Amino acid sequence: MLFSPLFRLPARSGLLFSRWARTPAIPSSPAFVAPAGALRAQLRQGLGVLLLATSLTANAQGLLVKNALLITQKPGDEQAYFGYMRVGNDGRITAIAPGEAPAPQAGERVIDASGKFVAPGFISAHSHLFMSPLRGLGHTETLYGWGAAVSRLNNRATAEDIYWFTLHGSLDFLRNGITTAYDFTYSGAVGGQAVGVGEKVPPPSLKPGPFEENQLRAKSDAGLRFINSVGLPRVGTRSDMISRLEGLLAHAKSTYGRNPLYLGMAISGGLQRAPTRETAELEAHVMKTYDLMNQSHFLESPERVEEQQAKFAWYADAGALSPKFIFGHFIQTTPDLVRQAAAAGASMSWQPTSNSRLASGVADIVAYRAAGMKVAVGLDDQSCTDISDPFQNLRIGLALIRTKYKSAQALSVREMLYLHTLGSADVLGIADKVGSLEVGKYADFLIVDPRRPDTGPLHDAVATYVLACGLRNLEQVYVGGRLVADGLRLMTQDETRLRREIDDRISRLETEVRGLEGRTASVAPHPFAALLNP
Repeated sequence: MLFSPLFRLPARSGLLFSRWARTPAIPSSPAFVAPAGALRAQLRQGLGVLLLATSLTANAQGLLVKNALLITQKPGDEQAYFGYMRVGNDGRITAIAPGEAPAPQAGERVIDASGKFVAPGFISAHSHLFMSPLRGLGHTETLYGWGAAVSRLNNRATAEDIYWFTLHGSLDFLRNGITTAYDFTYSGAVGGQAVGVGEKVPPPSLKPGPFEENQLRAKSDAGLRFINSVGLPRVGTRSDMISRLEGLLAHAKSTYGRNPLYLGMAISGGLQRAPTRETAELEAHVMKTYDLMNQSHFLESPERVEEQQAKFAWYADAGALSPKFIFGHFIQTTPDLVRQAAAAGASMSWQPTSNSRLASGVADIVAYRAAGMKVAVGLDDQSCTDISDPFQNLRIGLALIRTKYKSAQALSVREMLYLHTLGSADVLGIADKVGSLEVGKYADFLIVDPRRPDTGPLHDAVATYVLACGLRNLEQVYVGGRLVADGLRLMTQDETRLRREIDDRISRLETEVRGLEGRTASVAPHPFAALLNP
């Protein structure tokens, strides 16, 4: 026999399970709630959160996954193994071990995963979910040109639009096996962005409406686990900025504090597009005062590099660099900047797909890790990755680093998978909850069938999972032991309504923008709108 595979898989075997009831979709609230309707809106939101929290924790029957080829990502579990996993009524793993599964408990749901991988859900450590309906824009541009292309529509979007856009992005993540996201939200700010030091730009303005609140709600409605990262738009006085943040922190705690999907708040550092060092000082103050993590887009674009690098000292002088600081992208570095970042305990988040699409360059994560920096991996936003495919992200990351170093040993498949799962959880401070399949952690997992379509015999199970499997093999996605995506079918929302909302809203925005630009205001509806609205 030519090949002697480590594992032999049956051609196909089915799954046995009883489905969860769908989480009720929360009716959308008006973009600007009138005082008379405020109480109704609050009650509706509170009821929706209660229903979702109940559905996530009411796994009274428990769950037993048997005959699985487990890729746990638990430290020390270097190889996949055949075994079982048991999930308790709180959505957390109560047992996971090699060998035959014990007999099911009374009423326990059973999944027979024969011939299939069971692995942790992917973590996107850097995401912009509200950008999901803006794919294909700015495809000839690098960062700043692409940003102008998507802002053309975003600048006109209402808070209600952003709710639906974020819901769309969250569900897209779930369907593709991303179960946890660090999400940079949209504050509703327009303008005020500067690249150069001391660059003169008009101050930003804030559109009215519950932009931040709607994005929290959308992620929760979708069933996605998340860290919510908010900006500090430079509107008003320093006290005004802090007051807005305090209001958001209080809202998140009171509304989502007991929701298992909510993993905390963070701030979205804005120094890359700020003209003065006051931004760094405010972010450092907020990090220390409210004990918040800060992920800042920094040294991303190959344009105006010296001006970007000059701002590094602003963060260092302000005392912002610490283990709670994450550099997003961090491509246009120098050895000295890397040394300083590592010495302060700062980490970085790497986005292989979007960095490639925007021609930003290759983050030298080999050098960063050698210097002592931790590295997380993100899918960025759907408007610059276009397909939120974590399997593709793994392979692009491997290809970039191996090509840069001209060495197949520069980054291994196991290291790459670690960075997109437990490594990201470690950087984000949530490794006690997600990132690997271990007792006590949430049962956020994927069922991946390497035989449908067939990837061949398994000589090295983890290598096949990383190099040969993809979205075509992704069969089911679970969050807290609850089925959220069954193949292409979403289990938590009405996708027909979602598509209609997205199509109609993008068509309206395009019409508005064309009118402002002096072009024909009556444009054809979005091509899919007619199909969904016969």
